[in-house]
Amino acid sequence: MTPVRALLAGLIAAVLFGAGLFIATSFAGGRPHDLLPLLSLERTPFSLVCFAAAWGAFIAGALGILAAFLAFIAPEEEDDPRFRRRGFPKAAPLVLIAIALGLAWFALRCAGVVEDEAPVAVAVEPEPVVTEPIAEPDSEPAPAPAAAIEIEPLPAPATDAAAYQWRYKYPMPRENGGALWNAAPEPLTNESENARLLCGKAWVAVTGSASEEGPPARNETRARLRARKAMTQAADWLSRHEECGSTIVFGVDLGQHTPALNAQANGRDDGAASAYQRQILVVSRARANAGEQLGREAARRELEAFLADPAERARMLAGRSFTAAPVILEP
Repeated sequence: MTPVRALLAGLIAAVLFGAGLFIATSFAGGRPHDLLPLLSLERTPFSLVCFAAAWGAFIAGALGILAAFLAFIAPEEEDDPRFRRRGFPKAAPLVLIAIALGLAWFALRCAGVVEDEAPVAVAVEPEPVVTEPIAEPDSEPAPAPAAAIEIEPLPAPATDAAAYQWRYKYPMPRENGGALWNAAPEPLTNESENARLLCGKAWVAVTGSASEEGPPARNETRARLRARKAMTQAADWLSRHEECGSTIVFGVDLGQHTPALNAQANGRDDGAASAYQRQILVVSRARANAGEQLGREAARRELEAFLADPAERARMLAGRSFTAAPVILEP
């Protein structure tokens, strides 16, 4: 037996799995700790498929490291040299780690992409026209009734989630009302995602929120700063893409998330488990037609009606809950 060689092989497999996990999650638009909320059905708003893929990634990775350990333990020598024991397959660790990385990529993509529901067109039947009998045969014929006008309903507001999750304790509010924005990545910079979330809309609203950790007063300020930053980023992107048309942009301050994880009591204060509480959510309403011109007040009334509906608000939050009612922000 050569346990030193086996331990070294297991260590190399662990390093390979960790480095590959960073690469796989970056291709999916996230980081390794973004997989943690997916490991609990109670804490994640995503589907059972995402939950199973996240667990499968960690299980396959652990099995790959164990397989590397077993593959490099030399078998006992046989007394008879004519017989040779076949060792553990050396390719098994690589196959299991590759499966684990593929499942990690799939879990983040599954959790970060929510398809918009297509609006359902409802046909409005014209009311039957009742014609009165002609009183006098010699009178002039009555004019033909005007054709009933078919009114198309407005598309229903759609909810989605951007891949961007605000970095923990970012930004740092200051006492003078300002904030310290460090070199963290800016929100809403992915071109393909922005085209899906922002382009072709009559109005769009992006959220800012704070996770459950930290003082409530500071987190309320941080959530408002994040909402305004996301609103500015969305408006700037739309101004550079005239092909998307005129779109009214709002910010929605969700405030601080209600306690759900108790991360600090468990000795964790890195914000990894609560990252989904800081994710940017997007509410939008597609244009009814290419020539629709909507005023800001009318758009605000539509957004207010959406947020006032408990069922629609729950659909937007997708399992999240916050200590205060959402507040609409203007530019």
